[in-house]
Amino acid sequence: MKIFNSRLVRLAFIFDPLWRLLGLFLNLRPYHSKLSPKTILVFDFHLIGDIVLLMPFLQVLREAYPGARIVLVAGPWARELLCGEKFVNEIISFSAPWVKYVQGWRGWLMSWRLLMRLRRESWDMGIEIRGDIRQILLLALAGAKCRVGFNFTGGGALLTDVIPDDGHFYHLAVHHQRVAEYLGIWLAGREYLPILRLTDEEIKQIKDKPPYVGIHLGASLPLKKFFLEDAGKLIKEVSESTSLPIILVSGPGDMEYTKELIHAIDLSLRNRLDIWEGTLRAFVVMASRADHFFCMDSGPAHIVAALGIPVTVFFGPTESEYVKPLGKNIQIVENKDVICRPCDQIHCTNKVKKFCMLGLVKKCKKL
Repeated sequence: MKIFNSRLVRLAFIFDPLWRLLGLFLNLRPYHSKLSPKTILVFDFHLIGDIVLLMPFLQVLREAYPGARIVLVAGPWARELLCGEKFVNEIISFSAPWVKYVQGWRGWLMSWRLLMRLRRESWDMGIEIRGDIRQILLLALAGAKCRVGFNFTGGGALLTDVIPDDGHFYHLAVHHQRVAEYLGIWLAGREYLPILRLTDEEIKQIKDKPPYVGIHLGASLPLKKFFLEDAGKLIKEVSESTSLPIILVSGPGDMEYTKELIHAIDLSLRNRLDIWEGTLRAFVVMASRADHFFCMDSGPAHIVAALGIPVTVFFGPTESEYVKPLGKNIQIVENKDVICRPCDQIHCTNKVKKFCMLGLVKKCKKL
């Protein structure tokens, strides 16, 4: 099972009779392993790291149905992450209002437009990867003949095939693999490991570029951002442990945090840092030549891990067990004994503000 907001789960199950009634009006057709769908619709509206974790699933889906038209509906970041891959035929960019907040009425208008677009095509199979009632409902209304997904938040009556679940919490990758196993397309013993690849042209771009140590301590949600004092300590310790250049990555929402951090550290440390800003795909290319990266629990950490670069990942309000990056050279740093974890990453309920973020630098193994 995946961790959801408990209020959402209770509300969704209250409306379960409605989903059953709606299901009576929809064409329900159980999945058969001998079925060879010509069109497949896949939903995953969540964030950068989620799309990285989805890649092995998309790969086996393509391998199983090489002639099918596979369409992924995902956030706009999916297009840059999957650049050069041939897992899907088309990516429809969609920022779901329940994933990217503060969209107001525009977010729901875009949801309606997405639905109208999807209904113009015929879908043999639809796959909802997360067990989210909002996405299950959208998949059902899109008219997919065969609908496969989990019943984590209700809405099982809107699916033709409910994937079995034992009620325990698991890493997202386990859910993805279980979907593939249910479809009969996952080979026994195959490792679920995301791998990001550069295009030939991108490989040429970095051929003669020197290695460096990367640091990314920003995050899209406020409680996941490093304390400025601790960030300064980490930068100082990294600078003392390596002669390589140090690059501080500043994401689209990190500009103010980066300014405050630069202002808070000593001039000698500022002179050791290069500040990097750029597009998501440019980050993938740039990150591929790093010697080591230090990241918050965020999309860049998943990207670096999928590139095979050694990475140290700091977890604060989230628990690594369920969402950690997957790779061969990953160090996880977290305070496991904090009873308020995980939280909504926006409102801190601990008496000590961001208690889960305290002391993480001391636990970190240096270069």
